[in-house]
Amino acid sequence: MLEKIRIVLVNTYHPGNIGSAARAMKVMGLDRLYLVSPNHFPHEDANTMAAGAEDILDKVVICETLEDAIGDCEHVIATSARPRSHQVPAMTPPECAVFARETPAEEEIAIVFGRERSGLTAEEYELCNKHVFIPANPDYSILNMASAVQIIAYELYQKSLTHFEPVKKEIELPSAKEMKFFLERMEERLDDAGYFKGKPKDVTLGKLRAYFQRNLPEKAELSLLQGILTRLESEEDWQRRQNNQD
Repeated sequence: MLEKIRIVLVNTYHPGNIGSAARAMKVMGLDRLYLVSPNHFPHEDANTMAAGAEDILDKVVICETLEDAIGDCEHVIATSARPRSHQVPAMTPPECAVFARETPAEEEIAIVFGRERSGLTAEEYELCNKHVFIPANPDYSILNMASAVQIIAYELYQKSLTHFEPVKKEIELPSAKEMKFFLERMEERLDDAGYFKGKPKDVTLGKLRAYFQRNLPEKAELSLLQGILTRLESEEDWQRRQNNQD
C-alpha cells in the first residue's frame, strides 16, 4: 500500500522542515519524497532534522513545477487546513488512508503539501483531484508542515497494518498530466465559442473542473471527450497543442 504513495512538498522555505518531513515519513514506512522548487536544498539543516532519515533525502526527486511532480499520478491529493471554494472531494486523514488502501496498487497517489506560510495557490490546487484536511482549532489551525506530514503518514501506516485483499485494477484512469491537457483544451474551446460571455469565468471554470475531478473519467472516456474537442478546433490549433504537450 505505501509503495504507491509519494509525498510532495511545494516550495518549502526552511530546509529543516524537509528533514523533519523525511523523518516523519520514515517512521511511518514512507520513503518517496518529491520537492517542488525548494528554497534551500540540499542543506545541512535538512540533514540535521532528518535524524536518521538521510537515506530519504539522498533519493529525493526535485522538480521545477508541481505538474512535473504529479504528472504521472492518477490520484493527486491536496492538503489544507480549511475547505476551498469549488473544492474537490474532501477527506479527513483516516478517510484518506482508507482511500489509499482501496486504490489499486498500479495507481500512483501523490499527497501534496503547500508552502509553510501560504499553502497551495489556487492554480496548484486545481491540479489536484482530491483534498485532505486536518480538523483543528478554528482559531488557530495552521499546522507545521512536518506535523501535517506526520499526522497523515500515521493514518496511512495504521491502515497498511490491517488485512485487506488487494484491489484488482479493472479500469484505467488518466494521469494528472492527461487531465490537465483536457481541461485546458476545454477552456479554450469554451472561450472560442463565447461561452463565458456574461458569466464569471473563474467561477464557472472552477465548477467544471470540480465536476470532472469528482467524477474522474476512465481513460477511454477521456479519449471520447478529447475527440469531441478535436471536432471543435482547427487542425492548426490541435497541432500546436500537441507540440506544446511534447
